[in-house]
Amino acid sequence: MHSVKGNIYLILTILFETLAIILMKKAEGTIHKHCFIGGAVSYALTFFLLTMALKYLPMGYTNAIWAGASTLLVFVFGIMYFKEKSSLLDFLFLGCILVGILGLNILHKGR
Repeated sequence: MHSVKGNIYLILTILFETLAIILMKKAEGTIHKHCFIGGAVSYALTFFLLTMALKYLPMGYTNAIWAGASTLLVFVFGIMYFKEKSSLLDFLFLGCILVGILGLNILHKGR
């Protein structure tokens, strides 16, 4: 059974990894050191929180949700904040990731 604690850790894992990637982009290599350091700290927190989530959730489920959700968030943030270009095919394949995340949550609900 999935615990509330495990899901909270998983959500925080996703958010901190997303933040880490955004900060690394803003760091422009190491030009903006505060962003670089913030990204490194966010990655450290990501792996700590992931380890905590794995105490309560199945490994395959946790990794799939973490990878898919952070990919979606980073992609959307890249378009909205960094004005990165995307195509209709990009959105089609992101939709596949979203369907996978939703499907896993439906399958694992109540386990």
